[in-house]
Amino acid sequence: MKPFLAEEMEPGADVQSDDGLLQFCRTAGATVYHPVGTCSMGTGSDSVVTPELKVRGINGLRIADGSIMPRLVSGNTNAAIVMIGEKASDLILSDAK
Repeated sequence: MKPFLAEEMEPGADVQSDDGLLQFCRTAGATVYHPVGTCSMGTGSDSVVTPELKVRGINGLRIADGSIMPRLVSGNTNAAIVMIGEKASDLILSDAK
């Protein structure tokens, strides 16, 4: 590719050390993925959220977003998160009866 390269754009020719490259990665790095899985859902005592989307140890609080997903879906997260919201509304309505 060198014959097609006019100049290095980023991190720039002045960044040559491992520390410099690491610092560039820390400041410029990003992800295109939506974070999920920060509030694990499950039946075990180590899970934050029950399968009914209730937060363990806090009455009246449910989590209905991507944080309960155990892993990122291969497609856009929008549909999966809408489904979580729909399930949450069904659970809330069922409990209200």
